[in-house]
Amino acid sequence: MSLAAALVYWVIVAIWLTVLSTIVFFYIRNPYAFGTTRLLLAVLAIDTFRNIIENIYFGAYFGSRYGLFSPGIGDVLSWPALLILPKILNVIAGCVVLGLLLLRWLPLAIGERWKAHQHASDLETLAAMDWLTGICNRRQFELLASGELVRCQRYLRPLTLLMVDIDHFKSVNDRFGHEAGDRVLQYVAAVCRTAKRDSDIVARVGGEEFALMLPETTEEAAAQFAERLRYQVRDCSPTVDSEKLAVTVSIGVAGVTLVTPSIDILMRHADQALYEAKRSGRDQVVVWRSHDAPRQTMAAE
Repeated sequence: MSLAAALVYWVIVAIWLTVLSTIVFFYIRNPYAFGTTRLLLAVLAIDTFRNIIENIYFGAYFGSRYGLFSPGIGDVLSWPALLILPKILNVIAGCVVLGLLLLRWLPLAIGERWKAHQHASDLETLAAMDWLTGICNRRQFELLASGELVRCQRYLRPLTLLMVDIDHFKSVNDRFGHEAGDRVLQYVAAVCRTAKRDSDIVARVGGEEFALMLPETTEEAAAQFAERLRYQVRDCSPTVDSEKLAVTVSIGVAGVTLVTPSIDILMRHADQALYEAKRSGRDQVVVWRSHDAPRQTMAAE
């Protein structure tokens, strides 16, 4: 039993040496892979080193008492001045670990967490926005519009969709270049963003095609809004190379009916109205009509 008591310290030393060598090995192999975890590795290494020194000390002391080492080693290690060394080492290691955790690791971990959250938020925003115009992209629009569709059908509220297409956009690219085309897209997006209400949703859903979702808006009110929007685009066209571009848009309007199953169908109806506006000469507003679909009526206040 006495031999086992003397050897157990050296077993502990072997275990902690394995831990320390593992930490050193993986840190050398991957010095930049741990981030703020590097400080935790340093804390673990300090505590491991402390355990190794402490167990070597007591392993040597009890080993000399049980015949593993010379009795003179035990006599030296039993001096009061040396017996207090492991405790002093514990105090020093504890202060260093506490300082690293509170003064370095905790602030860095909080900062890294905030940066990660901000980075994720930025990526989410980028995934939801059209990079050129700064408005929603088609995926985000369909997601938001689907929620509006469910809400308006549940509470019997009006909801209208506008599909806006820039007339003769290809000729702008062919004549002035793609940079001018990008400016036109940004201009139309800015007009749509300025004209809409806070509750409305605007998105670029195609090359030169935009969509506006107008909650709490009947087809008649949406058609009036579309006419104002059409005039704003036409009257405030941008200038390229000292030449004012004649930018116009065609707009298709479609309202939600009691049997509208999805946003895709609503967009298809608005696209049909938009195609009719294009076919009829462009620069106009057309409202989609279905003779057999019951219209969405406003709920009683």
